[in-house]
Amino acid sequence: MRLKSDFFQTDPVSAARNLIGKRIVCQKCSGIIVETEAYADKGDEAAHTFTRPSAREFVTKYGAGSAYVYLNYGMYWLANVLTKGPKGNGFVLLRALEPENGIDLMRKRRNQKKMKDLCSGPGKLTIAMSINGKDHGQSFTSTGSRFWFEETHCETKIVTDTRIGITRSADLLWRFLKKNNDFVSKKKGGQT
Repeated sequence: MRLKSDFFQTDPVSAARNLIGKRIVCQKCSGIIVETEAYADKGDEAAHTFTRPSAREFVTKYGAGSAYVYLNYGMYWLANVLTKGPKGNGFVLLRALEPENGIDLMRKRRNQKKMKDLCSGPGKLTIAMSINGKDHGQSFTSTGSRFWFEETHCETKIVTDTRIGITRSADLLWRFLKKNNDFVSKKKGGQT
């Protein structure tokens, strides 16, 4: 069953935690979400909304479940989903997937053979799933969208950790990982 926009009508921390174990589908490829990070639009100095007026405008203009896709350091597209709820708005960064379907296509896109390396990071994930700047503003929850989330109904144990690659608001435990999963970008506490 596809996730509807009401799934994302909550705060980013709750949505980031709840996305662990869900499936993302993008045309012929799919994977189980094993790592996310939450970014709040208010009071979170690491969020784009803290320094970018365009990100604040995006939160105002788009609905919950919309894709916020941006180019990181001019190299990699990173995919986020917008959350809007009574306890606050923000974004959930999709950090890692456990590949499920379309693995040969993912390998071709990534020029990578090892399963563990196909989607074990936010830039790797977008390349493998063919998500890019053209998807910015598109809905993850609309009928007819080329990508969407699905419920999996499998029990998932989750661990939390600090977010990766940031210096501001770095102490927040807003990174969520599927416990003991080999496909995360970095194990809890940075262990490899």
